[in-house]
Amino acid sequence: MSQNEVEELEIEIEVANKIRAMRDNCVTMMDSPAYKDIIEEGYFKEEAARLVMAKSAPLKPEQMQLIDNMILGVGALQNFLNSIMRRGNDMDRAVHEAEATREDLLQEGANL
Repeated sequence: MSQNEVEELEIEIEVANKIRAMRDNCVTMMDSPAYKDIIEEGYFKEEAARLVMAKSAPLKPEQMQLIDNMILGVGALQNFLNSIMRRGNDMDRAVHEAEATREDLLQEGANL
């Protein structure tokens, strides 16, 4: 057993647990009435629809570019939230595997 291997696994577990906590906080936030009102209804639906409708207006190219950027922002926020959820779910498995490996290494060290 290498003490460095155990320390590396401890660091992996710590980082993975931080990512899992971020995912859990994201779930809590997304379940809140304020999030549902402000982000889901206000931003993802109403603001997105307003921006799409604005695309059909006769605007200057720089105004059109601003609207395009704002539309991309809506998608970017959704992608960011989805990535937090995905990464947190991936870390569930990673923590389980790292803890099992750590236990194996510690057991090997105790048997020496």
